[in-house]
Amino acid sequence: MRSAAAICLSLLLGLCSSDRTAARLNDSSLLAEALFPRTERLLNVSGQLGNRTSGFFLLDFDEETLEGWRSLASRKSSGEESQWGGVKALLVAAYSLIIVVSLFGNTLVCHVMIKTNRTQTSTRLFILNLAVADIFITVLNTPFTLVRFMNSTWVFGRTMCHISRFVQYCSLHVSTLTLTAIALDRRKVILYPLRPRMSPVQGGVWVTVIWIMASCFSLPHAIYQKLLTFTYSEEKERSLCIPDFPEPSDVYWQYIDLLTFILLYVLPLLIITSSYTTVARRLWRHNAIGDITTDQHATHRKKRQRTLAMLLLVVGVFAVCWFPLNCYVVLLSSQAIHSSNALYFCFHWLAMSSTCYNPFIYCCLNPTFRQELRLLFGRCRRKRRVVVGMELEHRPAAACAPCHRPAWPDDHEPLRSNAHVLFTAQQALTGRTDILSVEPMVAVS
Repeated sequence: MRSAAAICLSLLLGLCSSDRTAARLNDSSLLAEALFPRTERLLNVSGQLGNRTSGFFLLDFDEETLEGWRSLASRKSSGEESQWGGVKALLVAAYSLIIVVSLFGNTLVCHVMIKTNRTQTSTRLFILNLAVADIFITVLNTPFTLVRFMNSTWVFGRTMCHISRFVQYCSLHVSTLTLTAIALDRRKVILYPLRPRMSPVQGGVWVTVIWIMASCFSLPHAIYQKLLTFTYSEEKERSLCIPDFPEPSDVYWQYIDLLTFILLYVLPLLIITSSYTTVARRLWRHNAIGDITTDQHATHRKKRQRTLAMLLLVVGVFAVCWFPLNCYVVLLSSQAIHSSNALYFCFHWLAMSSTCYNPFIYCCLNPTFRQELRLLFGRCRRKRRVVVGMELEHRPAAACAPCHRPAWPDDHEPLRSNAHVLFTAQQALTGRTDILSVEPMVAVS
């Protein structure tokens, strides 16, 4: 339990001091010597702890050690301040990029999936669910982590302390379970083509079950959070949002993180890998129903390969982005490593960046998604031209363009619309990749 307290205090010292000092304090021998002297004293803790403190808060301090820690936390030279300002600027730029790109890209994905009612399938619903989970964590977790690091304290209150932790775990679990559902659905469609496909209603039921399961697995992380407020100098006060599991807290923390990692990260990825391996073998060995000519077979083969590549890329990016942070949390809770702010924020940034990549993957590897984006931007441009035209009509005659000047957009709009219809029809005949329409496969007798 004391080692858990050492981890939390080491994290705080890293936030308040330079990287060089934090590195020294993260050393196991120095940390043990600093935290466990002979004389026992209670850290000045306020809040709702009362006279009861968990293993995270009952520390051993002598007066000299406590005074040295206070001076360390409050001391900042000009060189350290300059270096700290550079780190802050880098973090603000990095996290702001994630927030802007994620919100813009996933909002576009949601808009395309909702507005295009041409094909309502379970896969489309699952992709929409992925985008919603990414928006969820972008809005309710990423900004709070950035502000906490910038201020070296938690400023959002007790309620957001619980909500932010819940959102991080819940969004991770929703994404993992949704990717698993997509893999199992694709496996069913490819291996059993004559069976009924999952309807949108069934897909909605699965999405509901996914959110319920993710919420249940995330509740322990949200419930057992404590807002710790303490004073380390006469003028300065800090708050920390840290885990506060029941006794024995270190064992509880270790096993809940380990079980979460295995059941909701490793196991789903194994299921996804097995499903897509089976699908890939079937796709490469058999022809689709209705393939008569060699050209049709080549077209469908290319379409299937690109669709499978897109799905595998989505899963691969997600797994790679979240793996370092998950491993870091498991090792930290099992007390195998000491906390490191540099590692934590690198891993956290990488995990949060996973919310940005899916829209680009869809756009690069899915012609249907690109087509819908073109239609969306085309409608926006047409609305802008209509608004500009209305403004020109209400202008004085002297300010209007000459009457002999041709209105190019209006005269050529029907031609452009017809050209787009022909392009769409031609695109449909080419059989290019569409995530929503993977042809069922059977063996050719």
